[in-house]
Amino acid sequence: MNQPRQHVPSNVRSHCELPFWRGNLEEEDLVHCSYCGARMDDHYDPGLWDVSFEDFAAVHEVEIRHPYFNGPPLRHPHVILRGDTVERKVCLHICPVCGWWIAEDRAVLPAMHWQHWAVTLASEPALEELALNDIGAPLQEVRRYLMRRFEARTLMHPRLFELTVASVFGDLGYRASATGYSNDGGVDVILEDGSDARIGVQVKRRKGAVEVEQIRAFLGALMLGGYTRGVYVSASRFSRGARKAARLSTQTVMPIELVDAGRFFDMLDYVQLKHRPRPQDCNITRARPLKFYGHDYYHLNTL
Repeated sequence: MNQPRQHVPSNVRSHCELPFWRGNLEEEDLVHCSYCGARMDDHYDPGLWDVSFEDFAAVHEVEIRHPYFNGPPLRHPHVILRGDTVERKVCLHICPVCGWWIAEDRAVLPAMHWQHWAVTLASEPALEELALNDIGAPLQEVRRYLMRRFEARTLMHPRLFELTVASVFGDLGYRASATGYSNDGGVDVILEDGSDARIGVQVKRRKGAVEVEQIRAFLGALMLGGYTRGVYVSASRFSRGARKAARLSTQTVMPIELVDAGRFFDMLDYVQLKHRPRPQDCNITRARPLKFYGHDYYHLNTL
């Protein structure tokens, strides 16, 4: 996707805990993703946005006029800003798993006399919508989106879900290829592990549980296709009868492995670390400036 990211209000209420001011970057608090909880990757001073002294000063002016401001009066030299910044830290925090990010810009503003005020600005929380009915959507963007909104898997185009499953198995070390969409013979993805074995994968995006009849039909497709074993990936769950049929096949005919929604999410979580997004993957451009808001404000105890 070459278009700049479209910022839309997030419908998930979250608060990203950005660090307090520290003397050294190495002492900063860790930042965790508000969506999936993973530790965020830090990219210092990426140069992707511009924030002026006036932007920081505006937060200061709002804070000192707040009725509950616990500090000197408005005209006191401890709250009147000198007009510059004495230190600045800029960081782009990117989640390596789901790709969610937040831009952070912090500055220390000196007052006319002694006091220094630390102001933290953060980009507005944003969630990039993705057309899950578009089978041409970039698979890495689809995978990151699913890590943020795994419940959206049942809304995906069935072919897009098959391609996503194939890409996950590819990152697990298999040579994976999706079969023809209209005539797959009951096998959606073919896996090869470097030996002569061929593994057939069936992918079901449906909401309901997979029943025993579907496992039996899948076994027939595996036998007719000459596969050595099978993997059934479901976006939901498997009924008790389906699990029993898979165990019976594994014991008497050929192995059939069942991957339900929870297990597939764990697989996706694991392989996403192989594709940690970089700042250029966030689609932040100066042509579409980020919107910042005041995230934190406090003095540095310099009195």
